[in-house]
Amino acid sequence: MKKIFVPLLLTCILSTNTASASIDIDELKQLEKQGKYQIALDLIEPWRLENLSQDKALEVLLIQAEIYRKQGLFEKAISTLNHIEQNHYLDTQLIRTINNEKGINYRRMSRLEEAEEHYYKALEAAQELEDKTLIGLAYSNLGTLYDHKNQLAQAMQFQLKAQSFLKDSQDHGIKASNYYNLGDISVRLDDYEQAEIFFRWALGEDKKDGNVVAIADSALRLSQVSYKTNNHQVAIDNIYEALKYLKQTNANENLSRAYHMLASSYMKIGQGDAALINAHLSLDFAKKAQSQIQLIYAYTSVSQAYLHLKQPHVAQGYIQELEKLVNVEHHTPLAIHFHEVAADLADQNDDLELAYKHIFQALKAHKAMSEKFNNQKAETYRNSIGSLVQRQQLEVSEKEKALAQSELKHTKLMQKSWLIAGLAALFICLLLTYIYFIKHRTANLAAKLYQQNLKQKEKMLADISHELRTPLSVLKLHIEALEHGLFEDNNKAYGKINEKISQLNSLITDVYQLSQAENNAIALNQQIQCVQTLSQNYSYDIKRMAENHALTFSSEISIPEGSTINIDKPKLDRVVDNLCKNTCLYTDSPGKVVFKMYQDKHHLNIQIEDSSPTVTDDEIPKLFERLYRVESSRSRATGGSGLGLSICKSLVELMSGTIDIQRSNLGGLDISIVLPLK
Repeated sequence: MKKIFVPLLLTCILSTNTASASIDIDELKQLEKQGKYQIALDLIEPWRLENLSQDKALEVLLIQAEIYRKQGLFEKAISTLNHIEQNHYLDTQLIRTINNEKGINYRRMSRLEEAEEHYYKALEAAQELEDKTLIGLAYSNLGTLYDHKNQLAQAMQFQLKAQSFLKDSQDHGIKASNYYNLGDISVRLDDYEQAEIFFRWALGEDKKDGNVVAIADSALRLSQVSYKTNNHQVAIDNIYEALKYLKQTNANENLSRAYHMLASSYMKIGQGDAALINAHLSLDFAKKAQSQIQLIYAYTSVSQAYLHLKQPHVAQGYIQELEKLVNVEHHTPLAIHFHEVAADLADQNDDLELAYKHIFQALKAHKAMSEKFNNQKAETYRNSIGSLVQRQQLEVSEKEKALAQSELKHTKLMQKSWLIAGLAALFICLLLTYIYFIKHRTANLAAKLYQQNLKQKEKMLADISHELRTPLSVLKLHIEALEHGLFEDNNKAYGKINEKISQLNSLITDVYQLSQAENNAIALNQQIQCVQTLSQNYSYDIKRMAENHALTFSSEISIPEGSTINIDKPKLDRVVDNLCKNTCLYTDSPGKVVFKMYQDKHHLNIQIEDSSPTVTDDEIPKLFERLYRVESSRSRATGGSGLGLSICKSLVELMSGTIDIQRSNLGGLDISIVLPLK
C-alpha cells in the first residue's frame, strides 16, 4: 500500500502546483476594476510568469504596470514597461500601449516634457493603426497634459478633437475619461452648467464600463459641482451614489472627502445631527488614510458640526487639534478654515476680542490668497492665449509647407506630361494638353480657396490678438504698479485687475462656446415652457434695458392662452439678452425699440426692431460673422467681443430655429427669430 500511495501523493502535489502556477487574466482584470490592487499583485509572482506563454506573460506584465500606476508607484510602473520593451517584440499596437502608459506615468510625476514626447509617439502609432478610439484617447491625453500646464485653450482644443474621434466608440472607459476631462475644463472656466452635463455623461459611460474606482470618482466630482451651485440635496444624492462604490475599494482618502462633503451639505440644509455623524466618519477615514490635509478638512467638519449644534465645549478640543495640524502644514486656505471655526467658537463663548482677532487673521489670509489666485489666473490666461497663438501659427506653417510640396509635385507632373506629349502622337498630344489645362485650372482653384481660408484664419487670429492685447496690457501695467507700490488705494487696483480678468474670461468663454458649436459639443436641456410667461419676462427685461439707455419701448405680443414650447430656456434667454444689449448699445438716443412676439400654427416668432442708425445692405450678411464690427455707426468703441451674434446664430440653429436680420421701418435693424413649437 505504501508503494502505491507515495507515487499517487507526488502526482497530486505536482498537479496542484501546476494548477496554482497558472494565472487567470480575466480574474486579474476584474480585481483591477474593483480596485483590489494588492490582491491582484499577489497573484503575479515571478515563478508563475515563467510558466506562462510569451503572449500571456506580456498581457500580465501590462496589467501589473497599470496597477502600479493606479497605486501611485510610477517608478515601478515605468520599470515594468522598460522590461517589456527589452524582452518582447514591439509591434505597432504594443508601441502605442507602452508609450501611452509611459506618458501617463511621467505626467503624474510632473515630468511634462517626457510625457509629451511619449504621448505624441502613442498618437503616431494610433494613426498608423487607423483606430479612431485610440486616436481619440491620444488626443484626450494630450489635452490633459496641456491642462496640467495651465494652457486651457490648447487643452480644450485637444479634448474637443478627441470627442470627435470617440463619438461612435464602444470603449466606454475612454469616452468617460474624455467627458470627465471636458467637465474639469468647464469647471475651470466657471461653466458649471456644462460641467454638470459632462460629468453626468462620464458617470453614465463609467457605469457601462464597470470600473468601480472610476464610477466613484465621477459620482464624487458630479456632487462637487452640485455643491458649488448650491444644489445641496442633489449633491447629497450624488455623494451617496459615490459612497456605494467607494465602500467597495480601500480609497480611505476619497471616503473621507465624500463624508466631509456630505457633512457640509447637511449643514447647509440645517440638518446638524446628520452633519455630525458624517463629519466623524470623515475623520475616521482621514486617520486611516494618514493624509494631513484630509485630516484638517475632517477636523474642520467635526468642529463646524458641533458649533452648528451649539456645543462649543465639545468643539474646542477638535479645534485645538486642528490648530496643531494647520501650524504644521502652513497652507493658506486651510488656515482660513481654522480661523473661521475658531472665530465662531470665540463668538459662542462670548469672547468677542478673540473672535475679532481670528476674523482679522482669516480676512488677511483670504486677501493674500485672492491676490495670489488673481496673479496665477492672469498668468494662466496669458499662457493659454500664447499657446493658442503658437498652435495657430504652427498649423499655418504646416499648411504652407503642404502647399509648397503640392506645387513641387505639380511641377514634376507638368514636366512628365510635356515629355509624354512630345513623344506621343498628335491625338495623344491633344488629349494630354486638355488634361493638363483641366488639372491646372483645378489646382489654381484649390490654391485660391486655400489662400482665402488662410486669410480668414489669419484675420481671426489678428482680431483675437487685438481683443486680448488691450486688457492684457492694462493687466500688466496694474500688476507692475502694485509691485512697485504706485497705487494709493490697492483695492481699486484689485478691482481693475478683476475687471480685466473677467473681460478676458468672457472672450475665452465666447470662443469656447463657438468651438463647442462647431464640434457639436453643446448639449440641449429642453423643457416645456409657458410661452406667455416667456413673453412677459422678455418684454419686462427689454423695457427696463431700453429705458436705462433713454430709449422709447413698445411691445406687440400675440400669444394664445395656455400655449407651450419645448425649448432650452437658458440658451434662449442668452440669445434674447444678447440681441437686446446690441439693440440698446447701437441705437442713438432718443430712439425707439419695438419687441414683437407672436405665434402661428407651427412656429414661435420673436422680433426686435430699433431706430437709426442702420447699416448698408452689403454689411447686413456679415453681421453674423465672427469678430465682425461695423466701423462707422456701430463702432468698436461700444465694447464687446464681436462674437455675440455668431453665438446667437449657433444657439438658435442648435434649437432647430432660424435667425435673420433686415432693415427696419423705424430706420434701424429688424432681427427676427423663428423657432418650431414641437
